[in-house]
Amino acid sequence: MNYLPHLIALIIGCIVLWIIKRKYKKISNRELIIIFILFVILVALFTDPGMDLIKRFINFIQLQ
Repeated sequence: MNYLPHLIALIIGCIVLWIIKRKYKKISNRELIIIFILFVILVALFTDPGMDLIKRFINFIQLQ
């Protein structure tokens, strides 16, 4: 699998968070870490394995 686009998105996300941290001094590191974790989850959901996991979960909970 080619994870290069996802790694690039994560790197760009880190750069954006770093710029936001420098511009707005009152943002705490804890808030930035939470934002980064949510961003990683968002990127992971839109990969092929993430989408397959969601499809399997939906098929598992559907009633026959």
